[in-house]
Amino acid sequence: MKKYLALAVIALACSEKKVDKRDDCVPVERVTVSADCYKGTSGLLLTADSPSTIALDWVLAPLKDTSGAQTYTPVYMTTTSNQLIVPDSLVRKYPKIGIMFVGAYGCPSDMYFSFVRRPDGDSCARWYLQERFLKGD
Repeated sequence: MKKYLALAVIALACSEKKVDKRDDCVPVERVTVSADCYKGTSGLLLTADSPSTIALDWVLAPLKDTSGAQTYTPVYMTTTSNQLIVPDSLVRKYPKIGIMFVGAYGCPSDMYFSFVRRPDGDSCARWYLQERFLKGD
């Protein structure tokens, strides 16, 4: 129940912005994660499919387990391009990183993404997309 309450609060906070939607708005529909072995020294690279390199606002949901059935403290970040490097301090501590919101000023996204860390056969930890869905579905 707390998870849904937190999701509702974030959704309302993001949707309450009094910003006119831009005419050239192309919302983010896909976020990818680096396929490289995560070594824990240079952060986790996320890339949004935004067609331009304008600044993006990100709301991350670091989760303590991969089920997502717990509360979290949102982390707000802004980038000057379509890429975000999630700091190792978050990545090492949490096995699942959700993206509650990613979008440009006046161009919101209604997609939710989550990525999970899994060890591979080569003794390497890699991050994989676990969920991608339209919020409200």
